[in-house]
Amino acid sequence: MSLDAPLALDLLAWTLITVIGGAVGWALFVWLQRRLLWRVGRRLAFSYMLLGLLPFLLSLVLVIVAAYLLSGSFLGHLYRDAAIGLHEELEAVSGFLLQPLEMGLLDPSALPAAQGGAALAYYQGGALAGGDPRAPASFPAWLETDGATDGQRRRSRVPPLVVLPDGSATLAAVFRRGTAAVIAFYDPAAGGPLARELSRRSDVWTQLRGPGETGGTGWTVQIPGGAQFVLQPLARTQGSAEREEFFESLNASFPLSIVGVEMAGPLHAFADGAPVSPPVPVSLAATQRIVFRHLFSPSSQVDTLGWIFFIIPAFLLFDVFISATIMAMFMILGLSRAVNRLSAATGAVQAGDFSARIPVRRKDQLGALQRSFNEMAAGLERLIAERTARRALERELEFAREVQKNLIPGQGLQVEGVEFATFFEPSAAIGGDYFDILELPGEWEGDRGRLGVVIADVAGHGLSAGLRMAMLKAGLLTLVGEGKPARQLLPALDGLVRKASSRSAERASAAPGDRDRVFVTASLSLIDVSTGVVELTNAGHPPAYLLRNGEIEEILLAGSPLGALGADYGFRRFELEPGDVMVWLSDGFIEAADKGGEVFGYERTIDSLKGSADSAMEVRDRILGDIRSYTEGVGAEDDLTLVVMRYQPEAATSETPADELLRAAGG
Repeated sequence: MSLDAPLALDLLAWTLITVIGGAVGWALFVWLQRRLLWRVGRRLAFSYMLLGLLPFLLSLVLVIVAAYLLSGSFLGHLYRDAAIGLHEELEAVSGFLLQPLEMGLLDPSALPAAQGGAALAYYQGGALAGGDPRAPASFPAWLETDGATDGQRRRSRVPPLVVLPDGSATLAAVFRRGTAAVIAFYDPAAGGPLARELSRRSDVWTQLRGPGETGGTGWTVQIPGGAQFVLQPLARTQGSAEREEFFESLNASFPLSIVGVEMAGPLHAFADGAPVSPPVPVSLAATQRIVFRHLFSPSSQVDTLGWIFFIIPAFLLFDVFISATIMAMFMILGLSRAVNRLSAATGAVQAGDFSARIPVRRKDQLGALQRSFNEMAAGLERLIAERTARRALERELEFAREVQKNLIPGQGLQVEGVEFATFFEPSAAIGGDYFDILELPGEWEGDRGRLGVVIADVAGHGLSAGLRMAMLKAGLLTLVGEGKPARQLLPALDGLVRKASSRSAERASAAPGDRDRVFVTASLSLIDVSTGVVELTNAGHPPAYLLRNGEIEEILLAGSPLGALGADYGFRRFELEPGDVMVWLSDGFIEAADKGGEVFGYERTIDSLKGSADSAMEVRDRILGDIRSYTEGVGAEDDLTLVVMRYQPEAATSETPADELLRAAGG
């Protein structure tokens, strides 16, 4: 099967139009939803309308519809009650006349044609003996066996409708004793159509559609199994004047407000009860006044007190709804105003105005939120000010850090006969450790000179410790430039530190004492590169280490720190051999701790120095690797300063002319 090309194109075009139209419609819906419900007040009002007002209105509509349907059903109840009441009256008339007829007190041939609107017929031995000629010639036994007892008929259904020879519908009742029986049926000719009589009895306008009266405007409903029902609406034109007169007699206005439809069952032949028509619809009509009059009238079927108990809770429910609506309006307005103020203040803070505040008058959660916002804005304003000050301080610290880096010697120091490897890592922005390698002039001509290796640790951290470190370096350079002997350098520095401590105490308006005293541990080593002689002076600093032929010697010299009480410094003079390695370090290595708080210690320091010492860089990297593995990412609490020197005088030996000749000759 193939589609025609134009048809396929049309189908494709309509598909595209549908898809594009759906996408555009959905986008428009989302845009409108965001546009209209962006504000919290509108969203709250919309939510209340969906959750509070709309369900109430829908419930009210459902109640009205249910009341209308129940009223229509109540009209059916009134109709059935009137039909059953008429049938019972016919039964009473037939039962009342049977005994006089049996006793001969009444002549069957002289039986009146109508008695109180009821037509009568007397049967003897199954044959019509007198009465209305419209009655069947033979006794209609089916009226006794119509399938329901009197109690069932009153509770459930209307008595069967009977068709008279003239086609009019009626109700018939029989009373039989032995071979005698009396039939009483409603006489439409005497009392008017059956529908009018039922209308009078029920106060409900009734239209009974008999054979040929459907008018072709009804609805036929076919039920599986063969049952067929015809639903005929109430005709406003047919008998309208009579209907208006009927309602005027009941003091009820017209047009009608309530209608209903009741199925009266099929019409039956009077003689044998055979159905001669489909089920007959009965159109019912009444006004609210009629329904209320019957509904609230004292009767055994309607409990008026129950209706009162129903109306009172309904009225209270309505009052509760009105109160909830008023409360919701105040809540929506209050919440919307509070959120708008909070939004405006947030926008001001977002724009950079941290002085924005919200006037707090509420004493609920929103009030607490507004107070929290004010506190947050004040905190932000304070933090911004602190951040600005901190940035200025950081710029100053950065400058001081650069100055300190310039005070520390780099890796570019080249001295014949020795190899250096250094490491410096402050624990704060500015450290208190200091090391330096000074080149001192030789004592005689041709001397390769002397070196001064100093390592010091100023108590404390931060800017003050860095400034004291710079002061110490400046003083040391000054003393060295003046040509002070090695044994006099540390005592001179001690005096400089003491003077700095005294000035600090005076600026703090406090008496000089141990609390204000500045302490500096230092180690000064003077090395004669030509001879390998080392003069080491120690002022309370951790020991130095000598690595020689795989052995490690700890050079521990007791001494008082600079600036402390006393001026007793440890001193030792020894001579280096080619290949020896000297190690100076600060107490940051000794006191470095792992995650458990256990320090690295002296023993681990010695263990990390063990191993190959072919270069100063190798020894330095081994110590740093062990420290990093031990601390496992734990931040250092003190500055780390390390100086490693390897003595190698053979690298500085010059070749003589004789050596050059021997090398050229292959010797």
